[in-house]
Amino acid sequence: MFRRKVMSVFLLSSFLVPTLAFGQTTASVGVKTAAAPVPTTKVYSAPKATIDRIRDEGMNHSQVMNTLSYLTDVIGGRLTNSPNMKRANEWTRDTMAKWGMANAKLEAWGPFGRGWSLKSFSAQVNEPTVFPVIAYPKAWSPSTKGSVTSDVVYLDIKTDEDFAKYKGQLNGKIVLISRARELKADFTGMGERHTAESLAKLAAEPDPATVSTRSRITISGLPASIILQKVSRRWGRQQMPARSTTPT
Repeated sequence: MFRRKVMSVFLLSSFLVPTLAFGQTTASVGVKTAAAPVPTTKVYSAPKATIDRIRDEGMNHSQVMNTLSYLTDVIGGRLTNSPNMKRANEWTRDTMAKWGMANAKLEAWGPFGRGWSLKSFSAQVNEPTVFPVIAYPKAWSPSTKGSVTSDVVYLDIKTDEDFAKYKGQLNGKIVLISRARELKADFTGMGERHTAESLAKLAAEPDPATVSTRSRITISGLPASIILQKVSRRWGRQQMPARSTTPT
């Protein structure tokens, strides 16, 4: 009798233990797969007065074009450690101080190495026909002792193996290292002035915030890809004016 009771208890426990384990596993899995609540992020909206001040500063008091013009037209190229770089750094510091920025100063860095600046340069083909060459010496090129006349070699190197064909042939030669650029005539000019009709069309464009994503990729009736191609072609015709200068 006692043996039967022990067997009954053992069998009962055998049935109950897997059931409890299954229940715990199921509960555990349920906890792991429960989705966590997504936190909501509140987007900051600046006060209208602040937005109006920023808009007024950009539209009526912007210094972008003045800054760009002075750095490019007045100071010019700013090679690292060159006199023009020093001029640009000092002008930037003084301009920031004039704008009311506190603690505008220059901080030293380096060492970098020797500086380099171009004083003058000119080049022309002497024969069989005389014509000027639009070129510019490579930075840190040494000076020449007066005018130099020699044969011209175009260094057309694309792979390491190409160096071998110029071995012993460049001593005393004038070496051109850049490919010739195709100069196309520009009959339309770089700038375009808006007409009253084009300005009215721009003013009638819908607010980007109120149109669908599909509509946003169309500007003035042209797909964005076409507009980018037009800009690329227009700027592709831009050429920098040649300057007559010589390495020192």
